[in-house]
Amino acid sequence: MPVGPGLYSRVVAILKVSLPLVALGLLSALFLIQTDERLGGDLVFTKGDIAALGTGQRISDAIFSGTTRDEDRFRFTARQVVPDAAPPTRAAITTLAGTIDFTGGLSVAVQADGGDLDIPAQRLGLSGDVRIETSDGYRMAADTVTLDLRDGTLVAGDTVETEGPMGRIDSRTLSIVPSEGDGQARRFSFGDGVRLVYDPRASAH
Repeated sequence: MPVGPGLYSRVVAILKVSLPLVALGLLSALFLIQTDERLGGDLVFTKGDIAALGTGQRISDAIFSGTTRDEDRFRFTARQVVPDAAPPTRAAITTLAGTIDFTGGLSVAVQADGGDLDIPAQRLGLSGDVRIETSDGYRMAADTVTLDLRDGTLVAGDTVETEGPMGRIDSRTLSIVPSEGDGQARRFSFGDGVRLVYDPRASAH
């Protein structure tokens, strides 16, 4: 049976509305839409940013936050987030800054020129002048950093330069992970070509 132009126009109009809603629903299954500060255990964007990402639009001045499995809080801002599709599975991030507040009391601030967010895995890869600063006085510079927002771990690689109360540590890798037997404490592990320069004047302060 021939299809009239009126029916065709109605079908197109319905699809224009329904397809973005389907994309938004799929994306909401990956992100918890949450506007308060309660512990959610998930990665959280604002409702407006979720809607934009669901239709494949880039967003500016984005904010995303959430909690890890151990209820460590994190909050990041980004100048721009560009999704790879509608709905996205990855997103490119420009000029990121944020903080992770671990349940044991340690706070870690992170800055980077750019990054890549793996949405299903909730893993954030950073690159380009990555800077890390901890609340107990350590400052680090790394080529690359991977943040697992689900497990609350940080792994830095390629080249890592660390300055702190004891002096300077140069290494190829650095990991910040939960200590065995104590989910609240964090263990710092330096690896591959570790070089320590002890500064007694720094440790005396």
